[in-house]
Amino acid sequence: MSSSFSQEKEIKNTIWEQEGYDRILKIKDTTYTYYNFDKYGCSILVQGDFEGRFKVIDYKKNLLVVNPGGIVEYRFKKINKVTLEGISSKNKKDNSFDINFNSFWETFSRNYGFFEKRGIDWEEVYKVYLPKINSLNSSQDFGKLLKEIVDKFNDGHIRLDIPELIQQPPKTKREKRTYSKNQILDSISEKYLVTPFNYNNGLIRWGVIKNRNIGYIGIRDMNGFSNYITNNIDNTITFDSLYKVKEQSYQPLEQFKNETLGVEFIMDKILKDLNETSSIIIDLRFNGGGYETVSLKLLSYFIKNGKHIFSVKTKTPNGFTPVQKYHIKPSKKSDKKIYLLSSPFSSSSTEIFVLGSLRFNNFKRLGSKTNGIFSELLWKQLPNGWEYSLSNEVYMDTKNKTYEGEGIEVDINFEYPQNKNLFYNSFFTSNKFSDKLINQIIENELP
Repeated sequence: MSSSFSQEKEIKNTIWEQEGYDRILKIKDTTYTYYNFDKYGCSILVQGDFEGRFKVIDYKKNLLVVNPGGIVEYRFKKINKVTLEGISSKNKKDNSFDINFNSFWETFSRNYGFFEKRGIDWEEVYKVYLPKINSLNSSQDFGKLLKEIVDKFNDGHIRLDIPELIQQPPKTKREKRTYSKNQILDSISEKYLVTPFNYNNGLIRWGVIKNRNIGYIGIRDMNGFSNYITNNIDNTITFDSLYKVKEQSYQPLEQFKNETLGVEFIMDKILKDLNETSSIIIDLRFNGGGYETVSLKLLSYFIKNGKHIFSVKTKTPNGFTPVQKYHIKPSKKSDKKIYLLSSPFSSSSTEIFVLGSLRFNNFKRLGSKTNGIFSELLWKQLPNGWEYSLSNEVYMDTKNKTYEGEGIEVDINFEYPQNKNLFYNSFFTSNKFSDKLINQIIENELP
């Protein structure tokens, strides 16, 4: 839109229902309230300044399209005040197991995009578990029942936020010491790099491999790239607290922008430092995700041409929203050979980086296939106040194939363990560190 939101009188004081998310957006003057809803009631998800949270992409009389800062655009259809008031009138906290179970089941039925991919017969789940509701004696029992259902999915983006008071501590055997991803990435830097560098307290590490013309970039997360802390702080607690205070001084859309500006800032330096290398290792094995905008901005520094790299659609009760195609443009044209390292713990927006790489011939993927969870987390709330999340966005490659539930395969498979403790511990033998994958790249690559 050419004019600012504050000048759009037609959008002010309107109410909209989102396609595929079961959410309602109420716009009042320059502020908004964002609700979750189902037939049992609605709850406020977040509220604030509209222009600070949403960018208007398109507006017609009965259609509003906005971007919340990511790559997926949100579509809304106009509704009236009576509809919202009708839903809100039911919004009394209800601890009935029957009501809460039905709310949970129906929300998944309407919004979850991967029953077939995950091998779940959702109708059968209802038939099996509804009779069990009547025999429950406590909220703790109800929480355990929901957890039992959720565990069937093996979907890392389905989460239950049940109050600690009703959760029993898990009874698990004490496992051997687990090294952290920071320890492993630090060990890689110390063992293999001539002069290791890092940014934002080790968020991203880089350098040149000793005695080889190979660059290395290890990326811990797909968020935290904003250039808020200019002095070098090694203490993680101090860094994180200072970073968070600075971040929260910005509106959400500004936070997203600062993240991509941070990527630009540090990638310009990294690529200068690695300019003379013939190839680069990009290590995403310990990266559990973050912002897809960060992930794709990073990818844009290692490609030569702009391309359509994937598409996204969102589950609705009657099918899916219109498909959105994502095209990427190079930030710096490059056809340098890339060794892209992944593991079962490369997940979410990290997998979107890997998905995008499939369209470019200069990438060779090594390690183990990715986790298989691409969608943003759609957070919902039960009538009793418990919160939970599910996956409703379907990411597809350019041939409409989705990798949800199975992950993206690698060209050379190191068959990493699916257990994180075993995976992290596999890099240490008698406390001595070694990375077999990087060793193999070094052995096979000429100086």
